[in-house]
Amino acid sequence: MLTAVYFLVFSFSRRGAFWTFVCSTLALGLAQLGLAYYYAITLQPLGRDLLGYSLTEITDTIEASGTAGFVPVLTALALAGVVIGLSLSSRHYQAPLWTSYVGGGLLIISFLVDLPSPKADRTYAEYLSVNKTAYLFVEAGGAFFELRKGTSDESTFRGSLGNAAMQDTVSRQYPWMYRSDYEDVLGPFFDTTTLEDGSALGAGSASGAGSALGATSASGDGSAPPNLVFIVFEGLGTAFVGEENTYGGFTPFVDSLSEHSLYWPNTVSTTGRTFGLMPSLFGSLPYASRGFMEMGDRMPLHRTLISVLEERGYHTSYYSGFDLSFDNVDRFLKRQEVDRAIGRNALQDMFGDDPGVAERYWGYPDKEMFSRVTSILDTTDRRPQLSIFHTLQTHDPFAVPNEDRYDKRFENQLGQMDLGSERRNRYETYQDKLTTFLYTDDALRQFFQWYKTQPDFGDTIFVITGDHRLIPVPQPSQIARYHVPLLIYSPLLKKSTEFRSVSTLADVAPTLMGFLSEQYGVDSMERSHWLGTPVDTTRQFRNTRSMPLMRNKNQMVDYLHKRHYLANGKLYRLQNGLRLSPVSDQSKSQKLQARLSRFKTINQYVTSEDRLYGASVPLETLPPTTPLRSASAEPARSASLEAAARARIDSALAEISQQDLTVPEQFQSARQRAFDGDYKVARAIAGRLLDRSPGYHDVRLLLGRTHAWEGNYNRAREAFHEVLDRDPGYYDTYNALADTELWASRPEAALEATEKGLAKHPGRPSYLVKKAKALLALDRTDSARATVSELEQEDPNNDALSSLKSRIEP
Repeated sequence: MLTAVYFLVFSFSRRGAFWTFVCSTLALGLAQLGLAYYYAITLQPLGRDLLGYSLTEITDTIEASGTAGFVPVLTALALAGVVIGLSLSSRHYQAPLWTSYVGGGLLIISFLVDLPSPKADRTYAEYLSVNKTAYLFVEAGGAFFELRKGTSDESTFRGSLGNAAMQDTVSRQYPWMYRSDYEDVLGPFFDTTTLEDGSALGAGSASGAGSALGATSASGDGSAPPNLVFIVFEGLGTAFVGEENTYGGFTPFVDSLSEHSLYWPNTVSTTGRTFGLMPSLFGSLPYASRGFMEMGDRMPLHRTLISVLEERGYHTSYYSGFDLSFDNVDRFLKRQEVDRAIGRNALQDMFGDDPGVAERYWGYPDKEMFSRVTSILDTTDRRPQLSIFHTLQTHDPFAVPNEDRYDKRFENQLGQMDLGSERRNRYETYQDKLTTFLYTDDALRQFFQWYKTQPDFGDTIFVITGDHRLIPVPQPSQIARYHVPLLIYSPLLKKSTEFRSVSTLADVAPTLMGFLSEQYGVDSMERSHWLGTPVDTTRQFRNTRSMPLMRNKNQMVDYLHKRHYLANGKLYRLQNGLRLSPVSDQSKSQKLQARLSRFKTINQYVTSEDRLYGASVPLETLPPTTPLRSASAEPARSASLEAAARARIDSALAEISQQDLTVPEQFQSARQRAFDGDYKVARAIAGRLLDRSPGYHDVRLLLGRTHAWEGNYNRAREAFHEVLDRDPGYYDTYNALADTELWASRPEAALEATEKGLAKHPGRPSYLVKKAKALLALDRTDSARATVSELEQEDPNNDALSSLKSRIEP
């Protein structure tokens, strides 16, 4: 194309053609440089999401991030000088004709052709060798034509659905409407009649929740609906919560609070950036083509938790330090008829200053925002209240007030943590990002300290989550950017509980609606269109959810479905802790692609044609749910299944008695049952064996492994530690314990188990394999390489050597 333009201009002016070539080369070079710099900062290439933001939003982002730093500007000037200098000098030097053809060809190739991508399971490595300019042209161009083409007309929508039952749903024109009847899954964990004393936050470190809040004497009769306080912690992925996680240790208050809350560490945000947070968290809404809020005044008729509770007498408010026009947050809040919406401009009008201007923050720093907001929170007597707070400090440019103080806090925190050199180096690489987590965590601690002094603290439920995982930090998999924590804390809680099952942020509104309706008599909606279902309160890891995820504006390429995850056409199996392992299953991949395609069609139809919700749709014509929601339903546990399991156990035990099997033979029978997946029968046999031979360690280890295979890691650990108590040197115990900790996404604990095992049994290949896996999970590549080298010396034919080497040297 450039060649054609060159010769076209050349036919009119040789001089014009020369400068056209120079300017085109310089423009492409600067574009490639800028896009490469963008990738270096965000670890994501710029693509479809460029079209998802207005010019004003892009300008604001660049100004806030301060991306035009000294190094990129200097590099751009140097590139411009080289291009112009060489171009001018070429006019005085006649190079052979063939060099022009070779140079031109290489120039075109360099801009438009990709190098082979390295084999890696990390998302930042996937795009490392991708040509950033070509990627932008292809992705943005594809998004542009998709938007122009559209898929919203009703005939296209109907024709895309081949299921006859679905055609009946379509005939009502509102395919995602249903009769709402949300189960109350939170009620069993709350005491709604006698308020607790608030000391559930317990004791902790100076920066933890316990010592920060201490005890409080809340009182109330539990008859009035509680206040709801939502705190959206910008960029808070689960990887940053808890010292055992990859980048944990820099949110001590949130860490402490999670220990005294209902806590879902494996929650999935439905969008990879902030644009989808509000619609999903509060309205369980679809995405439209570029995000629900991006539709602005064209947003279809819809209901959210905010608007429903507003109608039921709640005072509703939203507070943040950034400009609420970004992502159309202000328009969304206006549609909900929020009583009070306070953002950067409102704070400036009220208090006359803006600390974010001089320091290039996105707006008011989090501490300043909370401090100013608390001075106006109690200016309304209307109760109950729904209040939403959204932080901003953990965002580019990752600057905090009192930077020196927080740099020292960062160093002190590192000193208190037991870190290897590699993990310490990784933390120091991202010091500016992690320091902002310390700052915002501090802001939350101070906010909770203030709230504890309020008379309605004991009548308040706090919901804390992240909008997505912080992007400019390497992500181990495609699903990692959606992996966020969800905490529900309240003095009304009976006890804290951790649920390792998967839920999504789209499940929060249905969960709270069911709870308020059942426990406090708050009228629920008769008709609903919410996509989510109540959160999963299963304690062990599992996923029953079926939900598409929107990576960026204009980019819906991910689908979460039960035990599988589809990411941009690639299929993965979902493992504990939301880890992914590649799967080759063409049939399953095609089915998920079909689900995603069907969702896109209905999503476009209901949002563009205003067919999401109809207040006048006759209730009797609505189904109890929709195909999308029913796909996320938990399989029913029937009494017949339980009876069948009991019958299998009785039969197996009777057969063993009849055959008069020896103890080793009974163990082999239990082992085979476990390998066949019949864990209940295997445990029944093992339990009877242990009653007779409590020192039979292999039986107890098998018992523990069956629990681990089902994701019940605490019960597995109990079995393994009982073996260690009986025999600290028993070889296979450390294998079982290390496997369990790896499955539970606790590589530090797995590493500790293998090192204890190696101390008692030096050079054992099975220990070395698990040690290498744990080190890789901790990104301690050099140590993993040394361990693999030791393994190769001890067992050169070990089956795991090849895969371990490929992970170290992709």
